[in-house]
Amino acid sequence: MSPWQLVVLLGAFAIVCAMVIPRKKTESGQNTDDTVEQMQAALEHFMEQMEADSRGMVETIAQARKEQREDSRVQEQRIAALEQRCAELEQKLAGYQETAKPSINVSPPPLHSTDAGQERAEEEQVAEAAAELEHNQPIRERYAEVFDLHSQGKSVEWIAKKMAMNKGEVMLILQLAKQEEERRV
Repeated sequence: MSPWQLVVLLGAFAIVCAMVIPRKKTESGQNTDDTVEQMQAALEHFMEQMEADSRGMVETIAQARKEQREDSRVQEQRIAALEQRCAELEQKLAGYQETAKPSINVSPPPLHSTDAGQERAEEEQVAEAAAELEHNQPIRERYAEVFDLHSQGKSVEWIAKKMAMNKGEVMLILQLAKQEEERRV
């Protein structure tokens, strides 16, 4: 091969390489740009999801606070109604005590009774207890089991459940026995 042919051949090879190499760089540069764009798109999508989740959490927290405030308001109204009911029952009790015999100490009706029928039943029990007081037999003998349980340290609620009585009735029996003992002394 002659030197001029060699120079032409090397020049042609250099031209071909020069044309091919920039194209590969452009193609790999495009791939890099596409990858960066895909990553940016994925990152933007992720950020949108995070913002949507954050908004959802903020809305949930706001709703929970609103519900808590509403529950608190309802409970405050209920407490006020119960306090008013308690005051009414205390007034009724004062009226009952004024009309009852001086030797009978009537216990207040339970706060949870809002039923008029239950109030009437308790009034009847008070009247029955007053009638029993007039009997000759001491109250301790008539309700020996109640006094046994009370002396064992059982609560009034527990005695009432055990004896299938109202709590007010058990309290009345205990108070009447105490008054009976005081009169004997």
